[in-house]
Amino acid sequence: AVESLAPSCKKLVLMRSPGRNGPVFDRFRPRMEALFALIDDLAGRHGASVVDLYSAPSLSDPRMWDADRLHLTAEGHRRVAEAVWQTLGLPPELDWQAPVPASPPPRWADRRVDDIRFARRHLGPWIGRRLTGRSSGDGRSGAQFDTGTSSAFWITPADT
Repeated sequence: AVESLAPSCKKLVLMRSPGRNGPVFDRFRPRMEALFALIDDLAGRHGASVVDLYSAPSLSDPRMWDADRLHLTAEGHRRVAEAVWQTLGLPPELDWQAPVPASPPPRWADRRVDDIRFARRHLGPWIGRRLTGRSSGDGRSGAQFDTGTSSAFWITPADT
């Protein structure tokens, strides 16, 4: 993709994805670092800029991640946009790497309830799709955006 896009881009921007703390991420850290080396190599060969989200501890804060633990919250997206903005050499509007203001840690019971909710709503269905060879996008023709409600939604073949 980089080799296809680079010739037609005025400025190509690549990213090192944010790091997350925990045993799952630790298991994949060597793969992530190999991927980042490839990103750096591609950037060097094609004159691309690299946004290093990996080294920003603020983006590993759980409050930057949505309930599915895969997608960023609005604040997480705002920080990533600011990181790209600054990487392009534009004047900073905020310190995107600044730690999130401290807050009392969630209670143990609340964290377990969130873990169970996450497993039911996101992890279990994901495992089920992998075991049956399906994708979360199967049967969907595309995402749409409703400006009236400021929300995204999917259109399926059954929708009119």
